[in-house]
Order: sequence, then C-alpha cells, then structure tokens
Amino acid sequence: MAKPPPTGHPTPGSTGFTTRLRSYFRPGTTSNPLERRLLLKIDFFILTFCCLSYFLNYLDRTALSNAYVSGMKESLSFRGNQLNQINTCFTIGYVLGQIPSNLSLHYIPPRIFFPGMMVLWAGLTMVTAAARHPGDIMAIRFFQGIAESTTFVGTHYILGSWYTEQELGKRSGVFTASGLAGTMIGGFVQSGIHGSMDGLRGLSGWRWLFIIDGIITLPVAIYGFCLFPDTPKTTRAPYLSVEERELAIRRMEKKKQGEPAEVGRSSGDTLVEAETSVSKPGTQPRPEPKPSPSIDHQGHLHQHPSPSSFSSTPSNSPEATATAHAAAKTESSLTKTHPFSLPFLRSLFTSYHCPSFIFLWILAGETESFSSNALLSLYLKSHPSNTPTTPKYTISQLNTYPTGVPAVGILSTLFFAFITDLYPHHRSMVGYFIGIIGVLTPSLILAAEHGHFGDPAGSKATAVVMGMYYLSGSIYACQATFFAWANDAMTRDGKEAVFRGVVLAGMNMGNNAVNAWWSIVFYGADMAPWFERGMWAMIGTSVALAVWTAFLSYMERRSRRRRREEREVREREEARGVQGGIAADGPLARDEKGKGVGDV
Repeated sequence: MAKPPPTGHPTPGSTGFTTRLRSYFRPGTTSNPLERRLLLKIDFFILTFCCLSYFLNYLDRTALSNAYVSGMKESLSFRGNQLNQINTCFTIGYVLGQIPSNLSLHYIPPRIFFPGMMVLWAGLTMVTAAARHPGDIMAIRFFQGIAESTTFVGTHYILGSWYTEQELGKRSGVFTASGLAGTMIGGFVQSGIHGSMDGLRGLSGWRWLFIIDGIITLPVAIYGFCLFPDTPKTTRAPYLSVEERELAIRRMEKKKQGEPAEVGRSSGDTLVEAETSVSKPGTQPRPEPKPSPSIDHQGHLHQHPSPSSFSSTPSNSPEATATAHAAAKTESSLTKTHPFSLPFLRSLFTSYHCPSFIFLWILAGETESFSSNALLSLYLKSHPSNTPTTPKYTISQLNTYPTGVPAVGILSTLFFAFITDLYPHHRSMVGYFIGIIGVLTPSLILAAEHGHFGDPAGSKATAVVMGMYYLSGSIYACQATFFAWANDAMTRDGKEAVFRGVVLAGMNMGNNAVNAWWSIVFYGADMAPWFERGMWAMIGTSVALAVWTAFLSYMERRSRRRRREEREVREREEARGVQGGIAADGPLARDEKGKGVGDV
C-alpha cells in the first residue's frame, strides 16, 4: 500500500533544529487549515480557562503565607508550627481528592466539574476571612484542599487528551507558569491591599485578601460552565464543527500509534481521502475505511466504518446529529475497562508507568519545597539580624522580595517546555538539571549559615541566601515537563484515558502524601531562618531524583524499542498481504465464470 507523503508536525529525529524551531513558533507552516483552526480554538478556550483557574488556585495558596507575615500570625495568636499544620491539613484534603477527582471526570463532564469545584473553593476562601483561631483555618483548608485537588492533575489529563507530544510541553509549560504567576502576583496583591484596605470597615488587610481572592474566582467559574470543551470524544462545544471534532479524535489516535500527528490534506479536507473509485487491477488497493466509534442506547461502544472516511460530513446531516448525541455521553462509556475492575487494577500495577512516574514526582515535588513552603518569606521574617523590637524587613518587603522565586520559575518552566517540545524524547534532561540545582542551592545556604561568606547576619551572606532561593525557583520546571513526559509515555504505549487519569492523579497524590509530613519534619516555621535539616534533605532528594530519572529513561527507551519492533513486524505482514492481494487480482486471476480476467 502506497503511503501518502508526510504531513503535519515533524517527528522527533526526522528534521533539523532550524526546521523544528520554525514549526514550533509557526505551526501553520506545516498544518492544514482545518488543524490550524482547531488548535487556535482549543488553545483559546482550554488554556484561558485552565490558566486562569490555576492562577487563582495559586493566588489562594499564596494568600495564606502572605497573610501570615502581614498580621494574621499576631491577630490569631499563632504558635510554633501551626502554620505548617494548616498546610498539612490542606495537603491531606488535597491528597484525598486526587484520584476521586480524576475519576469523576469520566462520569461528570469537565465543563461542570471544574467550574463547580472553583465555586466551592472560592466560597471557602472568603469564609477564611471570618476565622478567629488557627483551628478554624485548619478545618477550612482541609475542605479547600479537596476542592482544589481537581485543578492540577485534571488539567494535565485534559491537555493530554487534546494535544500531541510536539504540542503538549508548550501548553503544559504555559499552564504551570500561570500558577507561578499567581504566586508572584500574590505578594504584590497583599502588599497593595495591606497598604490601602487595612482597617477598612473594621477588617484587617489580611482578611480583605481572602475576600477579594474569592470574589475574583467566580467570573472564571462562570466562563468555564459556558465554554469549556470537555474532551475530544465528549465535547459539545458550539464553536467546534463536526469536522474539527473528528480531527481532534483522529489526531490522538495517531499519537497512540506513534504516527505523525496531522492527518488530512493541506487543502483543508477532513481526515479522509476523497478518492472513492474502485482500484483497477494491478494497482494499489484503496485503503479500507477506518472504524469509528458509535454508542447505542445502552451506552455500549461499537466500531463501524465511518462515513467521514470518504467524504466530509455536513453539519446538519443525520450523521452530524448522531455525532452530537454520542458526544453527550461521558468518557467512561468509551473506555474498554472499568476503573474499579480487577483487569484494570492488574494492568495498572503491572505496567512500569504507574509506580515509576509516581515515585518520580514524589522526589521531584519535594525538591520544590524551597518554594512551596515559602522558605524565603520565613527566612526574611526571622532574619538573623532581627531584634525583638526592630525587624529588618517591613511587611511590604516581606511580601514583595520573595516574588523573585516564582519569576525565575516561570522563565525556567517556559524554557524547558520549549526545549523538550522540540525534543520530546528527551524530557528527562530536566531531572538531571534539577539534580544539579538541588545540590548547589542548599550547599551554599549551609555555607552561609556557617560563616563561609562572613557574618551570617551580614549583607554578603544574606545576598547569597536570597540568590540561592531565587535560583531554586528554576526547579519549578519539573512540573510541566514531568507531567508532559508521563502523558506522552502512556499515550504512546496505547494506555486508555482512565489509565492515564489514574496515574497522573497518583503522581500528585504520592507527592502530596509525602509533603504532608515533609514540611513539618524538615521545614517547620520554628526552624527558620536556616532550616538546616531541610537543606540536607534537599541534597539527598536531588541526588535520588537524578538516579531515578536515569532509570525511568532506560525503561522508556526499552518500551520505545519494543514498539518499534512490533511496528516493523506489522509493516512486514501488511506488505506481504498487499503483495498477495496484487497477485490475486493480476492477469492470471480468474473471474467467477472460471475465465482469466485477461482472456478474450
């Protein structure tokens, strides 16, 4: 069977760096018009909602640390490690919500589930302003953790459902950067609110912060209710045509098979060849129509030749109506395995993806502890030069100086998302980079503590410590890259959507289950300003991450080699089948009357 000329995004290893670079920033040079329209639409409607949601998610999380250093500690009489205990309550709720949240996406449309959880956490954020004791905030943050557990892994599941491996890293990077932007801007927001609203209507500035954070979340939730597109197989988005929905599904089928992402002709046709003539004797046979899914009234999935395999489907045709009806079904009806069945659980734990990527994110997530536990804020608030009556830094400085950490994280995340999209089979490079940064930064902070840069309270030592905390922000690059890595590896290996959703949720759940006690043991607020125990934990974790990255890279290469060998076997079998078919239709073949086709 003659293969069509290659189209679409360049496959890894098939083109030079310049071509990849041009394709990365100008996808229209290789995509057909239909695919360009599809990408523009899903980029706008998916990324705007997901990025705004994650931005507000992190704005809310940062609000607690900013409020703590802006008067909440004194107003509610915090003692010891109560701030860490509140964070642990949030983390426990976050962990408990991970897998149920991702499984819920197979039964509740994402356009309902995501915004609904946003409304819930917005309400809880505003209720925090009424807290009178640290225990009140502990209870609120537990339920807030459950509500916010939907955002991170749920979005990575959605991104993996719409984008190919050459597109995924960039989108994951933009998504992660939006959360870091929330962390960065949160400090300026709190500084502005404290300066202009502290005491307004009898409320402290930190209480106004929680009220405003909750209010600005609600419009984004309404936007999601109206326009979020769900997944390619279930979308009912009014802005996507039938042809675009079909293309979205077929792109992901190509991704599972390891084939070029784009299909169709550059003229703007849909997924199919318009050629419908019967092949003449001695010529290559016309490809058989590919099966497409349909769902009966009982919700069972059937395969049949798709009419769209031969011609475009008008949007007002019976086929289009059937497509819209099938799109109303949930993703669970399109999976082959029930998520709670024994075969599914067996496949989950016998595949290398589940334990390997979960452990990878446990290690990588704890290297982010410098940033996620607001260590720079606590270092500045408990600076060695402080006196009981004269703190070194003002409230405004305590809120704004740490914003450099997420700023570095944004740059690092986008840089590595760019590089690893160009070379998607080398996402592991980020693991080695983090291993180096994770050893360097705590080592120099320990050196500053022990006087290797002069007086530990002096300006030189302070500059070194702040510089290392800023540099540690680059570790945030692992979020987008590692989740894109997991998405790619599972999709290329043909794993079902529910499998991918459970593993992605397991990654975040495993990390947060460890982080629930990790922050208390290694980064308790009473350990400020030096967190010496945490510095040694950071060094050990970073070394372990580099080693595990090497192991996981080996497992992925082995899986890739096995897929290549299987594909070569299939191609050889198909070639033999085509040759046999040509011989059967040749001049010596007999018609049904027993005469040779070529006889006169």
